Amino acid sequence: MPKTYIIAEIGPNHNGSYDMALELIEKLAGIGVDAVKFQLGDARNSLSLDSFKADYQKKNDNAEDIFEATKKRQLSHESHKKLAIKCKELNVDYLCTAFDIDSLIFLDQEIDVPKFKIASGEIFSIDLLEYMVMKNKPLILSTGMASFEEIERVYEILSSKSKNKDITILHCVTSYPASLESINLNVMLELKEKFKTKIGYSDHTLGNIASLSAVAMGASIIEKHVTLDKSLPGPDHKASATISEFKNLVKNIREIEIIKGSYEKIFSKTEVDISKVARKSIVAKHLIKKGTIIKIEDICFKRPGIGFLPIDKHMVLGKTAITDIEENRVIREEQIS
Repeated sequence: MPKTYIIAEIGPNHNGSYDMALELIEKLAGIGVDAVKFQLGDARNSLSLDSFKADYQKKNDNAEDIFEATKKRQLSHESHKKLAIKCKELNVDYLCTAFDIDSLIFLDQEIDVPKFKIASGEIFSIDLLEYMVMKNKPLILSTGMASFEEIERVYEILSSKSKNKDITILHCVTSYPASLESINLNVMLELKEKFKTKIGYSDHTLGNIASLSAVAMGASIIEKHVTLDKSLPGPDHKASATISEFKNLVKNIREIEIIKGSYEKIFSKTEVDISKVARKSIVAKHLIKKGTIIKIEDICFKRPGIGFLPIDKHMVLGKTAITDIEENRVIREEQIS
């Protein structure tokens, strides 16, 4: 069974601190995530003068100007380079979502990110899409706020023009935090059916039940926000998992993978042993003398399941006993012909 690719979304939860970002990477690598993901964007290139904050950002980000808030929670290009090197040392993928074309080019050419992640808000950013499809890298498409029709428009661009057909569509509900009632995980399965591609889930709920449910339903990628401290200032901390919560998530996902197993029906030794106890065999109803042609009135069905199965009675009826068969004994193959 393929392993679930677990992305710890750090996003802006380093609050502009390289040291905090480094601490997050080191702690997340220690609990077994597959990738950590950051965000990179130049406010001058991604925000117009008409830009404004979402309500959850206003609530969690104090009264800061949107340009100032965005700038304050960015790391320098040099910091991203060093963090990518640290990720490689710790055997964790460094991923980063770009919010403008210059940032995307930097991530591709200077850091060489192994996969491109398309944020829900960027799925119509044609400059980013057109750059990504020219490259031979896997694509991860988040679909928060997008209808099936809108996803189809974007997926057509990605699937028809991309050099790499490794595309995963993530179901996502863009609320911070998202309520369980709003998740509708069956949409993830509908995405798989409609687009015949790999699926995953970007989780903005509190707790781990939604992510674990998604893995059980077939998600190949799980992405969830993480923080060192939910009380820190910033837009995403309150809706993020702590390191301890994320550790439990990773542990539980790996347990679900074990439970899901393979598509082959495999029996453990214990199960085989129990089957012999729990199933029934064809048993002599009374003494069956040698030379007797066995009829239905000569047999009954009793435990244990070490002989002919009751469903296979045709393999016994009409046969001749070649030895005496004791009453209340399982009829053996070597006793009939």
